[in-house]
Amino acid sequence: MSSAQQSLYVETELGALRKLLIHSPDGGIGKIIPSTFQDNLYDDIVHLKKMQKEYNHYVKLLLYFLDPEKVAYINNCQQSASEEVQANCFIPGKKEYFNSNKVLEAQNLLEEIVKDEKVKLRLISAICSYEESSLSIQQKLEAIQNPALLAKIIITGILPAAENGTGEDQYIFPPIPNFIFTRDIGIMLKDHILLSRMATSARKRESLITKFLALYYFFKDTPEKVIEIIEESDFFLYEEQERRQRIITIEGGDIMMTHPRHLVVGCSERTSSNAVNEIIHTLFSREELGIEKISVVKIPRKRAQMHIDTIFTQVKRNVWVLYGRYSEKIMEAENNIKKSYLDRLAHRADAEKEEAPEILQFFKKASEPYQRNKDYSCPNNPTGIESLLVQISTQDYGCKPEDVKIIYSGGNDFPHDDREQWTDSCNVVALKEGVVIGYDRNDKTSEAFRGAGFQIMTTEQAFTLFESGVQPQSLENTLILLPSAELSRARGGSHCMSMPLLRDKL
Repeated sequence: MSSAQQSLYVETELGALRKLLIHSPDGGIGKIIPSTFQDNLYDDIVHLKKMQKEYNHYVKLLLYFLDPEKVAYINNCQQSASEEVQANCFIPGKKEYFNSNKVLEAQNLLEEIVKDEKVKLRLISAICSYEESSLSIQQKLEAIQNPALLAKIIITGILPAAENGTGEDQYIFPPIPNFIFTRDIGIMLKDHILLSRMATSARKRESLITKFLALYYFFKDTPEKVIEIIEESDFFLYEEQERRQRIITIEGGDIMMTHPRHLVVGCSERTSSNAVNEIIHTLFSREELGIEKISVVKIPRKRAQMHIDTIFTQVKRNVWVLYGRYSEKIMEAENNIKKSYLDRLAHRADAEKEEAPEILQFFKKASEPYQRNKDYSCPNNPTGIESLLVQISTQDYGCKPEDVKIIYSGGNDFPHDDREQWTDSCNVVALKEGVVIGYDRNDKTSEAFRGAGFQIMTTEQAFTLFESGVQPQSLENTLILLPSAELSRARGGSHCMSMPLLRDKL
């Protein structure tokens, strides 16, 4: 077994984080223009340098928890270098890069796999075929002998002047500005990985890169642990409308290992219903995974809530953060008000009413052999998302119902709930159970955390604390806030920006 495979295991959202995959904001983000917002899944122009500075706080915080020996190296680089070199401490291919084997950078791993000439040629051929590049471009890429440079080109899509013979940088591929959201590219299911199939063309190159990283780095010696779910063999024989119904798209923001035996899957704007069906059958057929229950959370197909992790994430066994508009209790109360008063207004159209999320559950006993044609659906599904979260805390973790806490986005106070959900108030990642990373701009949500018994600190305050000798792992019930003026414009929070590869078992 290769060193890359010795420690890859995730069975919950809460076990102490030991290894993860990230990607720092690259030059591609700085190439987006307003007319391509929709194509690139952005809603605003991002100031790249400021975004990178904010992201540096994220990386440094991760290193304090996962690889503290690297923090001293970074601090030395920052104290004795220019502002530009300081930023390079976090970017692969530079001598100042921290090069951690616990906080892994996708570009750095790409550099490793293209050192193998066969893998390099396969990857270049696959990407050039997808991007419909010319033979000349493909040959220029194949001629590059510097793995770090090639990895950077594959991600940014920029062929430097020194490599193209034109005297100026050449754009050969479109940028992939969403690659900072590594949660979406693949999902660890215990010691297996489920590869994503991105819903939009803007992210297809990410899927290709991730597939190569899985097959030639993480699972080089055990490819059977790489799970791919694709359309049926006769998919291409159907007419276009029928193909739309049968298409499979999967993104990691819709997959949560909430418990070793319980997987939560979102059916959303980005993860198709047909994909959800195949996920259920595929994972139940993998007896070695030990997954007994799959809960499907069907949410409206909205840009504001493109994945389920934009609506809720887990903080502790008995604590969740949730967008209250999708709480069935609150929706029911609002509906009652509408029936009592607003429905009397003749001009109110049905189309204006909010579509409620739906929960569907499927159960398979570990002792029973899987059968494709068997109905595994549960008769009594939770009435909504909040009921599902309470069910996970009480049934899976044995918490008392009265001890389950729901922290609401924006304190459940309009318009702060909507505003802060948009800037990822519900999208937090656990460094350990009860210690999560959020954005500093979501003030009302931070107050709600404080009201639930959590201490709130900024990354700067955390760094000062750690430098004074306090051990990061000693923190309990804490929300650590990242600077987020620019990071939040990219439409993803700390949960989106992390692909956990190894967590402790609870």
